[in-house]
Order: sequence, then C-alpha cells, then structure tokens
Amino acid sequence: MTQSPANSTRIFTIRKTPRGGEILRFARRLRGFTQAESAASYGIEERTLRRWENREFDPRWNDVISLVEDVYLLDILDVIGKINHDDSHND
Repeated sequence: MTQSPANSTRIFTIRKTPRGGEILRFARRLRGFTQAESAASYGIEERTLRRWENREFDPRWNDVISLVEDVYLLDILDVIGKINHDDSHND
C-alpha cells in the first residue's frame, strides 16, 4: 500500500533563493561593514549598493558573488543557508 503525497511527511522545506540585495545586506551586516566601506572596497558608488540593498535595482549575480566572496570573505552558499535558517525561525 502506498501513501498519497498529501499524507506523506515532508523531509525538506523548499525555500526560494533570496534576492541579490537581501544577500548583500545580510553578508555586509554579518561582517560589520558600512555601505560606504563595502562600495569603496568593491569599486562602486555607495548609492549603487544602497539601491541594490533597498531592492530599487537588482544586482547581477556576478556582483553579488564577488562582493560576498571577495570583499566580505564569505562563502555565498553559506550566506544563503544562514539567511534561510534565520527565516525559518521567523515563521
């Protein structure tokens, strides 16, 4: 006898990948950088980073990965995992 999908227990919770601006803000705060410090380190204007973090514009993924890994010295997958972990406690 098989169980129907509606009655089965979920082993994993499916989560959407956070948006680039959310990843950048989380990583920056995790490392204790200001927006000005982050932008200067990456070679962009502070307002560009602010617009990314405020979701006015979406950064390209290569910018997100470069900022997180090269400026903040964090692993992008670890950051995404921490964001999802933090969100799970807010349900």
